[in-house]
Amino acid sequence: MQVMSRNLPVDAVLFDLDGTLLHTSPDIGSALNRALTERGLSALSTDVTQTLIGGGSAVLVERAFALLGASHEAHSHDLVLRRYETCYQSICQSADGHQTQLCPGVEAALDGLRQMGLKLGVVTNKEQRFVTPLLQRFGLSAWFDIVVDGDTLAQRKPDPAPLLHACDALGVEPAHTLYVGDSVNDALAAQAAGMAMICVSYGYSADHPVSELPCLRVIDDLAELPELIGGPRRWRQPTRAASGVYRAEEEQASPRI
Repeated sequence: MQVMSRNLPVDAVLFDLDGTLLHTSPDIGSALNRALTERGLSALSTDVTQTLIGGGSAVLVERAFALLGASHEAHSHDLVLRRYETCYQSICQSADGHQTQLCPGVEAALDGLRQMGLKLGVVTNKEQRFVTPLLQRFGLSAWFDIVVDGDTLAQRKPDPAPLLHACDALGVEPAHTLYVGDSVNDALAAQAAGMAMICVSYGYSADHPVSELPCLRVIDDLAELPELIGGPRRWRQPTRAASGVYRAEEEQASPRI
């Protein structure tokens, strides 16, 4: 983990969803267990389910099958997958009976970052049919300028394509964008995109401790973000260089990262 102070000009902040903005593992586990037990397979504890999250629904079921030592027959896998997706979508769209919660400091962080004038986005491997109702339920949709979900592109994290797509849509450079996540997939994607990353300590990264991930800092509460970033980049008016070519001189804030 990189811990030294550094000058980090930031125009945008992108967030992972599961385990970063929302604590979703109890509801994911509930839907997964219903799908598994209906096919005669064993249920998994919430702590175990949490370690399987991060690649989308199909990867979740694949990991559950592998953990249970179950036959990976395509027909059986597809039945469990479809049943899981039906159950989980119902939970996401339900007005009550769900266990998902906001992670620590989400609203304070988003409010502070927005007041800085930063662009905000979500980049997740979670499918759109789950993402949209969750963001709406918790009143998060209005905060974000872009949401890149697991259905937006053919590639998913750890491929950097979703992060680069978000930067392109927002009109920002990856080098001037911060990614906030909790897993090795997040870290690998950010690293490949040339993007700095902040890790949260409370996320779903059991197999890869966040202290071992290539991130600038590990935080316990998202409310720490605004102070760490220190503010957006500030630009002077273009000045004419001796050659007669206009040049924008960057005046960087000095974030305490």
